[in-house]
Amino acid sequence: MASSTSRRAGAPRRLWPLAIVALPCLSWLSMFAQRTFCSPRLSARRLAISAVSRKAAPKEIQALQSKANLKLIQAQAAAGHKMKDLGQSLLQSKFQAKALDGSAVVTFDGMQNLRKVEISEDAVSKAGSATALAEELLKALQDGHDQSLQGSEDQVWSLYQNYPELMQAPLTQIGAGNTAQDLWANVTKTNETMKLAEELFHHFDKDKDGHWNFQETSQVQMATEGTEMTEESFNSLIIAAAPDGGRHLTEVDMDRGLSKEQVLDLYTNAQRQRQLGFVLDIRKDHAHVFSKAKDTEESKEEPTKTSLAVD
Repeated sequence: MASSTSRRAGAPRRLWPLAIVALPCLSWLSMFAQRTFCSPRLSARRLAISAVSRKAAPKEIQALQSKANLKLIQAQAAAGHKMKDLGQSLLQSKFQAKALDGSAVVTFDGMQNLRKVEISEDAVSKAGSATALAEELLKALQDGHDQSLQGSEDQVWSLYQNYPELMQAPLTQIGAGNTAQDLWANVTKTNETMKLAEELFHHFDKDKDGHWNFQETSQVQMATEGTEMTEESFNSLIIAAAPDGGRHLTEVDMDRGLSKEQVLDLYTNAQRQRQLGFVLDIRKDHAHVFSKAKDTEESKEEPTKTSLAVD
């Protein structure tokens, strides 16, 4: 670390050395900046609603759907990649505000995160006092935050204008970091998961034709989720799982259903699940189904208690 004597005169210095001198006057400013400018990132929905309120007429806002369907989920999954790209771009953006002719400089990214505060050695003398410096610094913080918000607002609005399906989902935030956990982190293709998926497939393939038809797939959903599958949902799943997007499916293919290879791929291919917009956990489903089967077998094997009358 270089000594203070070797530093160039007038070179910018971080806020914390100066705060040692001006601590009483800057302490309240620090707390205010921490709460106002360093809070968790503004949610995507909040930014979008702010933009919508300024630029969209009420008729342009789509009504929220009460229930998601496969088409909506697929559209949201595709739009999510655009959202991630925008978030990463905004994190790389820089918005600066200056005070006291550049003696105090604050830098925000496009997500309204305070990234840097630089204060030169002559800042206090230019301001006249530590209290005056704190006031000038606060103005710069407000200005920098406003620049960041205004500079990113159009991009956020454009994202939601081009991908309105994003408003239909309980999304958390734009960009990397402090976002929802990876729902597909545990979806892996290993010898273990392939074996579990194969056992599950054979358990529900009642007619042993190597496919899950509508009835068999419905039994799977009822056993693992406790809900019924509609024929429309089953057909959508068949089309989505087809390698060519279902363009060459026939009535026979639709009646036959999901092949063993398709079922194993759906359960062990994380990228495939992301594209289709759902999560399948083979370990959870396998344990759930076979624990029930085991309990059923044990109840059948349990001897029935009888009583003998003795004369």
